[in-house]
Amino acid sequence: MERSWIYRFVLYAGLTVAACVALTPSVATWLGKDEALPGWFKNTINRRISLGLDLQGGLHMVYKVDVEKAVAHKADRLAGGLEDRLAKDKKISAPNVMIARSGEDEIDVTFKNPDDAKKLDRTFLKYFRRELVEDSREGKGGVIKLKINPDVVDEMREYALRQGVETIRNRVDKLAVSEPTIIKKGSDIIVELPGLKQEDFERVKRLIGQTAQLEFKIVDDGADYMAKKILGLAQVKNEKYPGLEVGHDSWNAKDTGLPHSDAYLRAKDRKTLEAFFRDLPAEDQVPADHEIGYEEITARDEDGVETKDKFWRTYYLNRRAQLTGEYIADSDVMQDPQTLRYEVSLTFDHRGADIFEQVSGQNIGRKMAIILDDKITSAPVLESKIGGGRARITLGGGNPEQVRQEAMDLVAVLRTGALPAPLTWKSETQVGATLGRDSVQKAGLSMLLGSILVVVFMVIYYRMSGIIANLAMILNILFQLAILAGFQATLTLPGIAGVVLTVGMAVDANIIIYERIREELRSGKTPRRAVEAGFDRAFWTVFDAHVTNFVAGVVLYSYGTGPIRGFAVTLMIGIACNLLTSVWVSRAMFDWMVGHKKTTTLSI
Repeated sequence: MERSWIYRFVLYAGLTVAACVALTPSVATWLGKDEALPGWFKNTINRRISLGLDLQGGLHMVYKVDVEKAVAHKADRLAGGLEDRLAKDKKISAPNVMIARSGEDEIDVTFKNPDDAKKLDRTFLKYFRRELVEDSREGKGGVIKLKINPDVVDEMREYALRQGVETIRNRVDKLAVSEPTIIKKGSDIIVELPGLKQEDFERVKRLIGQTAQLEFKIVDDGADYMAKKILGLAQVKNEKYPGLEVGHDSWNAKDTGLPHSDAYLRAKDRKTLEAFFRDLPAEDQVPADHEIGYEEITARDEDGVETKDKFWRTYYLNRRAQLTGEYIADSDVMQDPQTLRYEVSLTFDHRGADIFEQVSGQNIGRKMAIILDDKITSAPVLESKIGGGRARITLGGGNPEQVRQEAMDLVAVLRTGALPAPLTWKSETQVGATLGRDSVQKAGLSMLLGSILVVVFMVIYYRMSGIIANLAMILNILFQLAILAGFQATLTLPGIAGVVLTVGMAVDANIIIYERIREELRSGKTPRRAVEAGFDRAFWTVFDAHVTNFVAGVVLYSYGTGPIRGFAVTLMIGIACNLLTSVWVSRAMFDWMVGHKKTTTLSI
């Protein structure tokens, strides 16, 4: 027995033991015996193969990214930037110019004095030369139309998709879902979450699809538009919009003592309010620099106790957001000690804290609406300048445990950041655990039958050499699964197909080598020389075939998605393991079998 053979035997035996150890957590999980493993072992060897959506059930969702909304938000921010720049340069005072978005990517700058339009020249616009281009200029009317640069729009579309995938991935990580699949396909985002239970589906969909666009806007209380025009129209049109009511809020600011009032409309259904403002004639439409916000309120009885009835009310808001969620540094769940209601506390970063303090100081006595995903969560009165960079979002009543879970989900969403653009649900497929078990059983059965047929053929046709080929094939599968466990890969039906394919390739490689050994034996060589010549001369043929298939796997992985990538990964790992087992491990077994000097025959 040669010394080199002993070294190889020790190496391959060590690899086999290591592979068995690496696969132990995965096998224990599949058999439901995970608790039988000792604690020290689970803490040390904790990587395992996860089953994909098609094997254990779960949720498959397709969302469309509303990139146009992201462009509109960018236009709003640019409009605010123009207004700030005009004020900073002291070119035109705020009352003499109105800047508002029109359309998704257009901004209208309207001057009360048409001659002031000349001040918005190229020198001024150089500050925005990358983002904005001048679309038209109506000198007589004092209106300048600006448009977002098409290149910037394209960049924003790509960013919205890329960042949307990353944000969803961060949110899914909070759910502790094993090996989720989140990919971009055109303007869609595909999300696959294996292993989810049926009762978790709705919560997960809400958590993923929540845009988390957080804005702080000042309520324009006391505005003539609501108090004089809209309330009068609402009373006249009340019959057309059943349940529509008018109302007033009045209060005195603590610091200033000045009276404030807020006129609003209310109805049981938000759609009733939206329809009312949508149907207004052109001359009564909401001004371009304002918008209507909506808040859901719980009704109270005469004693001030909350009832089960809910209604919606309006707020007349400045369109421009004073502060947004991008300045949030942290968020957490808290419970009000007096009302016992759950709240979400917000902590702003340094820049956000400065803005919040400045805005609150400039608007003492007025309301600030906190808007989350186009819905006002609360509108507290700013009673004094607020420093420290803290705010809070109050949540509604109801089941305390359910409200607490909603608060925790909102915190998770805010911590991972807002989606750059809203998601629109397109389609959904729910795969139950029963279908997953059927897939596992059928895939396992097909793999078992195929392997048995291969084993039987090799033993009948090649005898003892066939047994060596079968042992190499078993080691090939063992090494493949161990590597997949090390990568914490997800095994899917295409992945199993990749494993089965490499089993066939392993047998094919052995057949090429064995037929070459047979030729050498027929030419009169001894078994030992025939084995050496057979492996040496067949190596490059086997290697060339494997490299060709490996390149195909690389291409599939580079351009494929989801299941195709899973197939490509198992294929490439199988090819690498196949070279090891079919060439080197098999060679070591043959060297042991023909290593004796008295060996005169070879069972092949």
